[in-house]
Amino acid sequence: MTTQAAGKSVARLTLITIAVSLGLSGCSDNDVNFDSNAKPEPKPEFSATIQRTEFGIPHITADDYKGLGYGVGYAFAEDNFCSLAREVVVARGESMLYLGDQGNEASDVFYTWYNSPERRAEFLAAQDPETIDAVTGYAAGFSRYLRDTGAANIDPACANAEWVREITLDDLLTVYGKANLRGGLSNFVRAIVAAAPPADPDSATIGIQDSSRASSLAPVDPVVESAPEFNMETINVLNGGSNAYAFGSDYTGTDSGVMYGNPHEPWEGVQRFYEFHTTIPGELDVMGSAQQGQPFINIGFNKDVAWSHTVSTAKRFTLYQVSLVNNNPLKYNYINSAGAVEQLDIEEVEVMVQMPDGQDPLVRSIYVSKYGPMINAKALNPGLPAWGDANNVAYTIRDAASENPRALNQWRSMNMATSVEDLVDRMQTILGLGFVNTIATDRNGKALYADISTVPNVTAEKLAACSANAGAALHLLIERNLPALNGSTAACEWGNDADSPQAGIFGGSNLPFIIRDDYALNSNDSYWLSNAEQPLTGFSPLLRRELLPFSEDAAPLSLRTRMAFTQIFDRVSNDDGLGGNTFNLDKMEKVVYSNRSYGAELVLDDVLANCQANPALPLTSGSTIDGTQACNVLSNWDRRNNLDSKGAHVFRKFWTNLNVNNYARFSTPFDKTNPIDTPRDLIINDSTRRALGDSIAYYNSKNIALDAPLGSLQFVFDASKNNDKIPMHGGFGGEGVFNVASSSQNDDGTYGPVTNGPTYMQAVTFDRNGPVVDALLAFSQAGDTTRPFHRDQTRRYSDKEWIRLPFSASEIQNKAIGSKLELQEDSDQSQESLNQ
Repeated sequence: MTTQAAGKSVARLTLITIAVSLGLSGCSDNDVNFDSNAKPEPKPEFSATIQRTEFGIPHITADDYKGLGYGVGYAFAEDNFCSLAREVVVARGESMLYLGDQGNEASDVFYTWYNSPERRAEFLAAQDPETIDAVTGYAAGFSRYLRDTGAANIDPACANAEWVREITLDDLLTVYGKANLRGGLSNFVRAIVAAAPPADPDSATIGIQDSSRASSLAPVDPVVESAPEFNMETINVLNGGSNAYAFGSDYTGTDSGVMYGNPHEPWEGVQRFYEFHTTIPGELDVMGSAQQGQPFINIGFNKDVAWSHTVSTAKRFTLYQVSLVNNNPLKYNYINSAGAVEQLDIEEVEVMVQMPDGQDPLVRSIYVSKYGPMINAKALNPGLPAWGDANNVAYTIRDAASENPRALNQWRSMNMATSVEDLVDRMQTILGLGFVNTIATDRNGKALYADISTVPNVTAEKLAACSANAGAALHLLIERNLPALNGSTAACEWGNDADSPQAGIFGGSNLPFIIRDDYALNSNDSYWLSNAEQPLTGFSPLLRRELLPFSEDAAPLSLRTRMAFTQIFDRVSNDDGLGGNTFNLDKMEKVVYSNRSYGAELVLDDVLANCQANPALPLTSGSTIDGTQACNVLSNWDRRNNLDSKGAHVFRKFWTNLNVNNYARFSTPFDKTNPIDTPRDLIINDSTRRALGDSIAYYNSKNIALDAPLGSLQFVFDASKNNDKIPMHGGFGGEGVFNVASSSQNDDGTYGPVTNGPTYMQAVTFDRNGPVVDALLAFSQAGDTTRPFHRDQTRRYSDKEWIRLPFSASEIQNKAIGSKLELQEDSDQSQESLNQ
């Protein structure tokens, strides 16, 4: 079923502008010759309308979920085709086949194994029918855009690339499977692929099969790049992360809540957000953002509820130490629930990866225990034994998120929530969130914090009992905040809760949440202190960043969390000078854009007093430097990270040199009865003074003025305008800057381009007509540099401006740009195109 167009055979598709639709609607009934025997015109398989508003935000309306996904997929492809197309290649384990020097052996081996046909089928079987329809539509819409545009005319970054093709439902299943592992297995790819038994089965102490294998496999993610010692901080986002506030009626002074969310995610790749609005009349009406490939809003609002997510500190996995059978490193001893000893197999799974240019396929093995894949422990820490070393042990991992196929169903359900109480019920019932906290408010003036997500059912008692008397290795792992258990006994299997939809994870009744009338917050610290008046206690240590001590919920807060609390307290006391003592959208936006440095507010007075008393500062080189000018600059600095803040870069370098994350630098230690103000009182000594002296010397060596405004040093590029630099405000989370803008420092001393930090920011409240929302997607809608929406919102961020989002039909009409697209596709046409 094809028609000819410009000499090409193309699928018969329908794309109509609204003007054409209106023109046809004027036809009179008298012009139609009715035939009572005529068959009704078949309904298109996919049908959606797309109306973009200012800054390229698409509003998708459809009659069903297939149409909804179809519209979202098409709109996303217009702006970001290359990103998702490339992610499909990686998730299918085809990076070496298609991506040349950017291909990665470890990644391909792992994802070819993980995203097996059997696993994809299991994932699909767990989806609600509506979810399957939406995902099917998304793939069809994304592919439709490619057919409409042609591979030569898409984003130049991937135009005519060999790997550019239409995608299928099956492709998206691999993308979702990979995304599920963010808090677990994806951080261990290199260690899993490098795991192998001793080469000689008669000698279990020889070491891994190929001693060079672990080092020869290129790292595939930031966590792995920290090898040989595993960095748990990257999983739990200690140095980046996200912020979210929810304010109830007590703090808004109205009947409705107010909220702010800003997930600090990477600006490129699979975690890049896309902003859109979806409507199925009578079924769904929700707006916000989602990561690529997602047909449902991940962070957003409807007429009753607004929510955001922050990355949780909870662990999604446990390592298991297994005791190998003598002279057989592919078996291990296991005491079952009846007390009998069994010998369980470690299965070798052969993985075949396709290679380019006629090369023979690459064949590797993944080894799998009853818990999950085996791990080369030395890739986590060089002090751990290789497979079969020491006490004849080996290590494996079980990941709860890898067993959770419910995330898509969860977000669809959340999109329809009617209150924060209803939101909690939907999260507790489905338990589909893989690695995030949820912070929300509603039109009834309630504020919610919850970590209702997939967490292994391991109590403090079990973690203690199952790591005791198991050798030093397990304790080394736990000291590094890697939960590790004795895998040789059923007593150390994950527990089961009656209210959990998944074996081995905590049910909703054993996961933390609070609903308040004043406020709730999270800035990537644990559940413990989301409201200073109501600490949450008694939960598993796996929900915390620090596992030790097992029974203690309280722990020092990050400086960014302390800044989050301080901003609230300064608002309700009016110490911030904004007037009044409540939060509305305007005051909240001023607070979150204030760019205060908590580190400076905490220590700078003492540092300056010492510098002014003794300005001859020591240097690491052994000499000294006069700190008079720098200390004068820092005395006049506004202690913020605004574009015009002069001296912010000097303090940032000082803080980085000081490395204050080890709280031993403070004389007043952490006090859980005063967690927001402790630790404090920086110890001023030669090390402190040297950190400041080195900071001054560094900028002198780069010919950067000590009083240079931050906006002249911190930036992003606008590739659509000849790489014009856009100055960026915001600072580093480790310094206690709430509004995070993270980048590496360049050789010339500048900071840029910003690579993560402000992403989809939303400030939401409600009035009698519905949601009132200011939002901003800081990196803008389009990764495609040829699109008009590539850096337009970035410039708004630079100017500290927001965008009032249109939600109602009249608001959308008032802010509409371009023609409305009406997309239709018959049921057989997308498959016909794929078969050509």
